[in-house]
Amino acid sequence: MGVFPLFNMGEIPHTIVPMEQLILDLSAYANTTGRSPQAVLRSAINAKWGTWDAWRAGRSSPTLSSVDRVRRYMAAHPPLREEAA
Repeated sequence: MGVFPLFNMGEIPHTIVPMEQLILDLSAYANTTGRSPQAVLRSAINAKWGTWDAWRAGRSSPTLSSVDRVRRYMAAHPPLREEAA
């Protein structure tokens, strides 16, 4: 008896993979806060300059620990909402 795969790649419905979702979420957060994604990464995980570009280009990827820290940072620092006048 062989090792059974956890899933069959041919049967997975089309979804956004976690890295693509992180890129979308971080881009949206940065846009809403008026900051660049790289600036957010500097604040969240003290990322080196160029990290954002490397992630987007697929030349590098974050550790799960870094992803967790970025998501915790975004949750702890929600964008300010303009109050209705």
